[in-house]
Amino acid sequence: MKKDNQQIIIYLAGAGLLYFGVLKPILNKLGITKSAEDRIIEQQTNLPNNINPFSPEFYKKAPGGSLLLKSAVADQLAERLHKAMGYFTDDEAVIFSVFRSLRTQSQVSFLSDRFQQIYKTDLLEYLKRGDNNWNPGAGLNESELNTVISIVNKLPKYKI
Repeated sequence: MKKDNQQIIIYLAGAGLLYFGVLKPILNKLGITKSAEDRIIEQQTNLPNNINPFSPEFYKKAPGGSLLLKSAVADQLAERLHKAMGYFTDDEAVIFSVFRSLRTQSQVSFLSDRFQQIYKTDLLEYLKRGDNNWNPGAGLNESELNTVISIVNKLPKYKI
């Protein structure tokens, strides 16, 4: 009986290792299941438009005289973000530097608006998935996306 119990324990340990070590990370990357970091990102980004700095509507609720970007500057930053996302590799340093160059969350919103107008896609979704939906490895990973969100969350909402 002891030998049978040992075999069962070995099989269960192997199944657990297979699931948590191989299958679950693949399912998370494909978006079939959600990791703890995915849930945190979703919670932070699924905010109503009036309080979500990645929403193109956020800056429109800013008080008069709020610090925004010039359209030409926002267009250049949008282009830098777009070019930083590659088919197989992303230039995270460029992406982080773009968001670190912004001074308010309303500027992030204005950049999101310009990005959507130019590239016909939501900026945050683009950062998550990149330009190629066929490649499950495209886009920023959870840690990199958390870094972007953290940078943005530390910014003041508006500056007059």
